[in-house]
Amino acid sequence: MVLSSLLSLALLVPVAYAGMYGQPVVHLDARTFKTAMATEHAAMVAFVAPWCGHCKNLGPEYTAAAQSLSPLIPFYAVDCDDSKNKGLCAEYHIQGFPTIKAFPRAGKGAARDYQGDRKKGPLVEYAKTLVPDRVKKLRADAGVQDVLQKFLDEKPTIPHALLVHPSQPSIPFLWKVLGHRLSNKMHLGYIRDTTTHSVLSALGVYNSSDTSRDTARAVVWQPGADRASLVEYDGALKFNALLEFLQNQLEKPSTPPPTSQQPNNAPEARQAKLDEAEKRDRERREKLALNASKVEDAPEPQAAEGVSDESLVEDETTEGVAEPVPEAEASESEVVPEETEGSSVVHEEL
Repeated sequence: MVLSSLLSLALLVPVAYAGMYGQPVVHLDARTFKTAMATEHAAMVAFVAPWCGHCKNLGPEYTAAAQSLSPLIPFYAVDCDDSKNKGLCAEYHIQGFPTIKAFPRAGKGAARDYQGDRKKGPLVEYAKTLVPDRVKKLRADAGVQDVLQKFLDEKPTIPHALLVHPSQPSIPFLWKVLGHRLSNKMHLGYIRDTTTHSVLSALGVYNSSDTSRDTARAVVWQPGADRASLVEYDGALKFNALLEFLQNQLEKPSTPPPTSQQPNNAPEARQAKLDEAEKRDRERREKLALNASKVEDAPEPQAAEGVSDESLVEDETTEGVAEPVPEAEASESEVVPEETEGSSVVHEEL
């Protein structure tokens, strides 16, 4: 009977622990902790024990905070009473329960102890401070066209994404998280568009008859693309859908400035002309040398009456000397191909 009771209690402990923290809180052990932390994304982790009363009281608030920020910032829980996790909890110097730690860069940076109230509001606000602001905020006050072009001129080697919102003056937290996730891969910007729709009009995506689209809009440019060569996102304005769209844009080839094929072949064409000119010059030299040798082998002719010695001397001075390349041919070898036409230089949802 006693053994049966102990077994029942042992089985209830994991159930009680799991019940303290509901979805989307993810329960980690030492192995899955390393996997979850193998990123540079902000995360919150509660180190708890099933028998701890304060841990049980924390459960509803911690779960509510996780629900508010899911999937932008993950919330995790680790059972330090589990023998598999003893080493992990010792590594982070867990001496009391519950201990909540913030990981601004997941496993790539130092952890911070959370010292605030164990309530949903403070937990959410603190977690949001872990995300650095990597989004460029634009203002349409001083010429929309110039503002957009200046944004595209920044960081020209990576794609650009712009969120246009009809009303919200501050950058949505969802967009900040995306900017952090895609840091150094894509340059994100944010601009508020008023009821005049000046920004959407400048982008060429405004349709006055389609009032269903008077919401936030997102557009993307590939590196090197001009302002008109944008791709507009037309999916759900939710985190995972936007993240997938932006990541797909990263996989697309960049758009180089328009150039024609002929200028690219200019060095080869120029070299071919030089080689041809050199070949003709070499053939002339060989022909002159051959003619000169025939003259030397021939019997010495008698000076013809009326022919001066001066003319013979002149012939000797040209013996074996290449004819100069005509001026027209020399200039032809330096011709650069003509430039052809075309060549030139909720938090989860918005």
